[in-house]
Amino acid sequence: MSRKIVEKSSVTITEEEAKLRQTTASQRKLLFTSYHGQRCALSIQDNRLAEASFFPKIPSKIGSIYIGKVKNVVNNINACFVEIEKGELCFLSLKENTVLQPLNRIADGRILEGDDILVQVIRDAQKSKRASVTTQISLSNDYFVLSMGSKKVCYSTKLSRKQKERLNHFLLEAGILNMEQEHSMEERHSIEQMHSMEEKHTREKSGYLAQECQVLLSDACLTRLKSEGLDMDSFILPSTGMIVRTKTEESESKEELLTHFYDLTAQYIRLLYVARYRSCFSCLKRADTEIETVLQQFAGYRDRAAEDLTADVPCYCDAKNPEWEIITDQESSYEQLMQYKRENALEIPIRLYQDSMLSLSALYAVEGKMRTALDRRVWLKSGGYLVIEPTEALTVIDVNSGKCEDGKNPQDTYRRINLEAAREAAFQLRLRNLSGIIIVDFINMRSSSDNSQLLHVLKSLVKQDKVLTTVIDMTPLGLVEITRKKISKPLWEQLQFSDKKQ
Repeated sequence: MSRKIVEKSSVTITEEEAKLRQTTASQRKLLFTSYHGQRCALSIQDNRLAEASFFPKIPSKIGSIYIGKVKNVVNNINACFVEIEKGELCFLSLKENTVLQPLNRIADGRILEGDDILVQVIRDAQKSKRASVTTQISLSNDYFVLSMGSKKVCYSTKLSRKQKERLNHFLLEAGILNMEQEHSMEERHSIEQMHSMEEKHTREKSGYLAQECQVLLSDACLTRLKSEGLDMDSFILPSTGMIVRTKTEESESKEELLTHFYDLTAQYIRLLYVARYRSCFSCLKRADTEIETVLQQFAGYRDRAAEDLTADVPCYCDAKNPEWEIITDQESSYEQLMQYKRENALEIPIRLYQDSMLSLSALYAVEGKMRTALDRRVWLKSGGYLVIEPTEALTVIDVNSGKCEDGKNPQDTYRRINLEAAREAAFQLRLRNLSGIIIVDFINMRSSSDNSQLLHVLKSLVKQDKVLTTVIDMTPLGLVEITRKKISKPLWEQLQFSDKKQ
C-alpha cells in the first residue's frame, strides 16, 4: 500500500525556480554571494565550479597611488620606509626602484628622509611584514599598461610573432612608437657594454614609446586636459614604457584600439601632472574594489587561440556572450555591479536573487561544489583520477588509471587518460589557484610521439589561463614540470583563513 506524501511548503519549487534549475547546467553564471560568512565570487560553468575568489575583510590597497613621506632610510638593506597615511609605513626597495623623483625638492638621484615621493602599493601587509610600495607608477586597462622607468615597448608573451609584428607596424604608423631611443654619448657607450648584439637587436625591433605628451594624447584629450588648467606645453613626461596586452588582438578596429590607448595616456599624464601640486598623504588613485577586480578578471577575457583544443575546458566570461549571467543575493553588491555595468557598457545581464524559501547557494549547490573543489582526489569521466597534494615546496598531481579498463591496447588507454588528465589538470590549476612549482606525474607512455602530443596539448591548455603559466618540459622520469605565477593565495588557504576568523 502506498500513501501520498504532501509536499512541504518550505521546499515547494515555483515555475520560475524550476526554469532556473533547468538552465543551470547549460548557462554560465558568475555568483556574488557568501560562503560560511565570507563574501565571495564564484564562476559556475557547465554545472561545475570553475573559479572562486574570496574577499578579505580588510580591503586590499594594491594599485593605490599615494604621495608618501620617507620616514627612515636603511642603507644596509638599500631600502627605506614610506608613510602613505598617518601611522601606516610601507617598505620601499631602493635596489628595485630606479625612478627617484622627490616632489618637494630638486631631484638628484637620492632619497632622503623627509622627501615627498609618489608611490604605488604593490603588496598588502601580511602577518609581521609591512605593505610594499614602488616608485615605478603604472596604470593599465584591458589593452595596454603604462609604467614609469624604462621607455621600452613590450608585448604579451601570449601574442604570436606575426601578431606582434602587425601591432608593432600599427603603432609605428600611429606615431606612438619610435624604433630608436635618443641617448647621450656616455649612455650609448654604457648600453653597448651591457648588452650583446642579439639583445640590442631585440630591443630595437620592439621599439620605444614616444615621450611627448602631444604625441601620446589625442586632440580631444589634449583639449580636455588644457581646459582643466593643465599646462601640457611645460610638462615633461618622465621615462615611460608600455606593455601591449593580449586583448589588443581582439579589438574590432584600429580606431577602437587608439581610443583605449589615448584614454589610458590621458589618465596617466593627468595623474603625474596633478601629483606635483598635491599635499603629502594624498591618495591620487584608490585601489579597485573586490567586485571591480573580479569583473576585470572574469569579464571580457577569452583566448580563442586554443579554443579547438579546449572544448571541454570552460573559458572566461565574455562580455558580449549572452550565455553569461551575473547573479547576486546581496543588495549592496547588486548596486555596485549595476554601476560597473553602466560605466563599462557591459552586455551581461545582472540579476538580484531574492527568495527566502531557496537560497542562492542552495540553488546552485555551492556547498557540494566547494567540497569537490577542495578534495584531494578528482575523478575523470574515463574512470581514472587525479590526486592533488600541495606541499610547502611544490604541488604534486598524480595521474592514475583507476577504474578505466577500456580498450585492448594499454598504450592507447594510457594516452586517452593522459589527455583527459591534462585538460582536468589545467582546469584544477585555475580552480584551486595553484602557483609556484607544479609537478604532474602522468601515466608512463612508451611512444615519444604520444609524449610530444601530450606536452603540446597541455601547453595549449595553459595558454587560456589569465595567470602566467608555463609548461617547462618532461623529465626523463616522465614528470611534467609546470610553473604558475603567484597572484593570490590558493583556494584552500583562503578558506582556511576564513575558518580561523569565524
